[in-house]
Amino acid sequence: GDKSRKYQKGMIVSVLAGARFGPRQHVFDAVIDKVDVKTIAELSPNEIEHDNPEIRHHDELCRFLGQLYNREVSEQDTVTVIRFSAIRMSLGI
Repeated sequence: GDKSRKYQKGMIVSVLAGARFGPRQHVFDAVIDKVDVKTIAELSPNEIEHDNPEIRHHDELCRFLGQLYNREVSEQDTVTVIRFSAIRMSLGI
């Protein structure tokens, strides 16, 4: 869906790993560099592969997202593509 109101360029976010509705582990903090809203059909092959290197085609991404969100996902569904950069901790002196 369109999450452009929730996530905006310049925001600091925590990147977490873990199952939905389960315990999560903090991986790193990041700054959002870019937010794009488009349909799955509009995603470039590079954008698809960037999300999951094992997926290369729109139909594969729809199946993957369908399993992840436990619902039917089509190429006409809207997605929010968020690009971010990890924030490295400074050791400072």
